[in-house]
Amino acid sequence: MEKMYCKCPHILCSVHGNCRKCIEKNIEEKSVCYCMEHNAELLGAKLPGKFPVTEIYDSEKDMSRRCAELVKETLEKKPDALLCFPAGMTVVKTCEILKEMQDKGEIDFSKAKFVSLDEWLDLEDESENCTHFLHKHLYGPLGIKEEQMTLFDVHATDLEAECKRIDQFIFDNGHIDLMLLGMGMNGHLGLNEPGDNFEDYAKVVQLSETTMQVGQKYFSDGMKLTRGITLGIHHIFETKKVILQICGKHKAEAVNKLYQTRPTMDFPASALKLMEDARIILDYDAAAGILK
Repeated sequence: MEKMYCKCPHILCSVHGNCRKCIEKNIEEKSVCYCMEHNAELLGAKLPGKFPVTEIYDSEKDMSRRCAELVKETLEKKPDALLCFPAGMTVVKTCEILKEMQDKGEIDFSKAKFVSLDEWLDLEDESENCTHFLHKHLYGPLGIKEEQMTLFDVHATDLEAECKRIDQFIFDNGHIDLMLLGMGMNGHLGLNEPGDNFEDYAKVVQLSETTMQVGQKYFSDGMKLTRGITLGIHHIFETKKVILQICGKHKAEAVNKLYQTRPTMDFPASALKLMEDARIILDYDAAAGILK
């Protein structure tokens, strides 16, 4: 067999880098083949991969409460857990419920650590960026101290070095314990756009046309969006618990595509089919397409 470079992102796989072994194991055990490359199918791999654990709730509030409970479970097991939250309207209700839990003494964030998921670059006005959004809805209400947060410095003179700084912080903390994600209309996770490399750690990205257009909803006035900085899919693979929460009828088509799509870099959220502890939490409106 011609030797091929293995780009499989499932780094912890015991046969990583050995295509022949990987395919043989997949066929023998009728298990999931982690390789997303076209050569895997040519060699007999059975794709698509497995479906992540999926939970569907009646409402956005119920869905958000479940996500908050999973955050609580993580902190009960590890009070100094490293957490990663997205900016975006989907997470707002979850943040509100976490605040309610904190006020009742049901959850303790005093030892928790937080790391940025992503941030816009080159904004003319940064007053409504991702960091501002999370300060307003998460860090501020929960009383998270500055020393608990490790955030992207969008003004760093060397953005590549800034990415490596964030990478090293995550490595030094034994990877992220829990990451809460939303999904873009084009399937992006964080700012990992279709066609990006699944092997990347933190990186600077050129935004897709879809993200530049849809991203306008986060700003009071029109904003020119060009680039972003984000944790890469490789960080998501190494996160101990990944939760993708999606709500609303406007996301139903994208959710349906997520479940119909084999793991591919053309639809980043499909990477969850390759992860050991990924969970998708939906409300009924978002799940409409897969409930037909």
